[in-house]
Amino acid sequence: MSSIVVSNLTKVFHTAAEPLKILDDVSFTVKEGEFVCLLGPSGSGKSVTLNCIAGLLQMTEGEVTIDGVSVKQKQPHYGYVFQQPRMLPWRTVKENLRFALRGETGRAVPNEEQRIKDVLELVNLSGYEDFYMHQISGGMQHRVGIARAYVRDPDLLLMDEPFGALDEITARRLRAELVSTWMRDRRTVVFVTHDITEACYLADRILIYTPKPTRIASVIEVDLPRPRNYGSPEMHAVESKVLAVFEETMAAAM
Repeated sequence: MSSIVVSNLTKVFHTAAEPLKILDDVSFTVKEGEFVCLLGPSGSGKSVTLNCIAGLLQMTEGEVTIDGVSVKQKQPHYGYVFQQPRMLPWRTVKENLRFALRGETGRAVPNEEQRIKDVLELVNLSGYEDFYMHQISGGMQHRVGIARAYVRDPDLLLMDEPFGALDEITARRLRAELVSTWMRDRRTVVFVTHDITEACYLADRILIYTPKPTRIASVIEVDLPRPRNYGSPEMHAVESKVLAVFEETMAAAM
């Protein structure tokens, strides 16, 4: 599994009007096998951070290393779950997963069919292998996106509000399955969310972002055993603590 060091990360976008600083000297670490949530308001740079970790976005200043290697030199072996599914509409569910699994080479990989079958079972899409994207619901397309990230068995999972578009019942089941899978293999996860309950249910640590230009306002340890129970006194106590810090952070930014 992967470890991450983000050092003095700054990201500025140059617009027609003036430079727009999104991230301002953000630093944090993620230990091997740790589950970390980035929690903050919309537009605070959570997705930008994720894209810099993935090597998809060039940082203005600072450094990101994965297992001691700069992402400027080598992109990590990761699975990425985007806010939107971003499937290939001319391919079936199974063909989308096969395309992701084969990667740049385009060649078949060992146990390909079984790996695809297993991840489709994980996200409850068995029987939909031959469906095209327009034949399944938006929520099901999001589950295909999650399966696509899992199928390559990555060392690192980068997840950008993957359950945000799902109904709460489905989201809770997929969160539970994500935790169950994570407890089995302990891969490193960086998970973006604006949902306090979701962060408290999933994370080992929660990094609370300020509004842009973004810094880290607080880091909160979630020292609760898993699986966690929604609505339990222990969960409620952590949620209340996170909410208090979050509201204080937002008030200070006004």
